[in-house]
Formats: sequence, structure tokens, C-alpha cells
Amino acid sequence: MVGVGYFGSRHANTFKSLPGAELVAVCDVMPERAREVAAKFGVEAITDYRQLPAAVEAVSIAVPTREHHAVARDLLLSGKHVMVEKPITASLDEADELDRLARAQGLVLQVGHLERFNPAVMALNDLLDRPRFIECRRISPFQDRGTDVNVVLDLMIHDLDLVLSIVRSPLDQIEAIGVPILSEAEDIANARLRFADGCTVNITASRVSWKKERTMRIFQQDAYILLDLNEGKLAVTRKQVDHQAGGLPLLTHEEHKFTTGENLKREFESFLECARARRQPIVSAADARRALAAALIITEQLRSWRDRIGIEQSGSFVEPRGRVAKH
Repeated sequence: MVGVGYFGSRHANTFKSLPGAELVAVCDVMPERAREVAAKFGVEAITDYRQLPAAVEAVSIAVPTREHHAVARDLLLSGKHVMVEKPITASLDEADELDRLARAQGLVLQVGHLERFNPAVMALNDLLDRPRFIECRRISPFQDRGTDVNVVLDLMIHDLDLVLSIVRSPLDQIEAIGVPILSEAEDIANARLRFADGCTVNITASRVSWKKERTMRIFQQDAYILLDLNEGKLAVTRKQVDHQAGGLPLLTHEEHKFTTGENLKREFESFLECARARRQPIVSAADARRALAAALIITEQLRSWRDRIGIEQSGSFVEPRGRVAKH
């Protein structure tokens, strides 16, 4: 386990609980934090990931995004299977290098797009039939962690990955806007994606909201599907062939509830199974690259939007640029 901050500590706790896996060591550049987490789980504490014991076969990485490439590259070169938190890397070139390296080494490289292991999401496959419109909302109260990147790379990228796994069509066009509120990067953003098959997707992500919401609404020719990823709820309203009096279609409605709270466990179990069998993971480097590519296009559009409306950062607050106050 490399990086034992908030997410890394959760990773370590999950790995420790898995049968058939042994947590050997935790690593963090902050010695006190490494020793604290190591003592909690009764494992070795180190401060340099290059000094991981030779017996380690698989590693989970939860360090800042800018360090993903270097850490994952070195661990793959040392012959270890790697699971790295999302986004896969800071750039597409870095993502491509890790993908090539994992393939050349015959190793598993899995990326932590956790929502793929949400049972409500996993139940979607049998319901989808060429979605026409998708709306995603991922909003949460502000927290200090994750602010090394904008809200697109922090939160929206989860929904980008889900959408790209659902809509099996080339992505044609992206339009996005967003602004910084409490951090130096955009804290709230909205993106509209258009695909070659006509499907349109609207995604809103915010880390400056009063409540926490993670929902996806999918509209297709015969059905409306609601996913509540927090509650583990999947609701389907479907149009029937028969009609009511007056010509209105008959509708059926069904709801399914899934156990939440074990997505991380399912993700790590899948990673370890793939590592043992040396087979392609559910969330591959290629999948993660597609989500990153869309996120980087959105990030560039947000930068252009800020320039267009005259917003720049100064300290921890936002100042309008090129505007004259009216009294």
C-alpha cells in the first residue's frame, strides 16, 4: 500500500480484511503517518515505495495524481501488479506509457473507478437499449482532500467513466463551463457530451454543495432508469405495448435495492482475482485513458471559460477581471 492518507488508509483496511490476501507493508512519505497506520494493522512501515519487500506481489497506489505515473511505472518495472487510484495519471502520454509497460510485463494495471463495482451499476447491463439522454449529478460538501485537482478530475471523472462504458459510440463533442469557489481550481462544473449515435449526456459535478447526491438518470426509447449510487437504488419505469383509455401507454415501475458500503471490497477482490489469473481487469488502463481524455478536454474548456468571463485566482478567493464596479 503506497500512500496512506484518507483513501490509502481505507485501502489498507480493506486489504487487511480480505481472505486470501496478506497486507505486508504500508508506505507514506510522512514517517509518522506510515508508522501509525502500520501499527494499526501490524505490518511494516516504510517511507520509500522502492523499498517495498520483495515478497510483495501487488500494490495499491493512493498518492496525489501528479505522482501516479512515476510510482506506478517503478512498481510495474519491479514486477508488481498495480491498482492506482483515479485518474490514472496527469496526462495521456503518461497513461499510454503505463498501459504499454503493464502489457509488456504481463502484469495487471487496474484503475480505481470505484463506481463500476457499485451493484446498482453492475445490474444495468441487462436494462440498456441505446440510451438517448443521460443526466448525472455528483455533488457533495466541500472537503480539503482532493483539491490538488479540479472537480472534473476529482469527482466528474467517475461519471465520465460510467457514461463511456454505457454509451457504445464515439464521442463527438464536449461543451463545458465551471468556476472555482473555495479552492484554486474549479469546484463546480457542468459538461454536455454528444455521441455519434445521437445520445446526449449532461453531467454536473460540485464539491461546494450542502448535501451529497450521486444520481444517474437514463432515458431510452422504452424506459426511464434512475440510479441512486449513494442509496444503492435502481428504479425502472417501462412503457408497455398495451395502452390505456385515451391512447396513453401503460407503464410498469419496479425498484431494486442493493447493499451499499462494500464497493471497495468488491473492487479489490476483483483486482486480486485478475492479478492471480493475469487477466484483463474490469477497469483497464484503456478505459481509464478514455475517461481521462474526456476530463482533460473539459478541463481545457473550463480554462477557456474562465478567460472568457474574466475570472482569475488571487489567494483563496475569486476576482473578476476587466470589470468596472457600478455604484
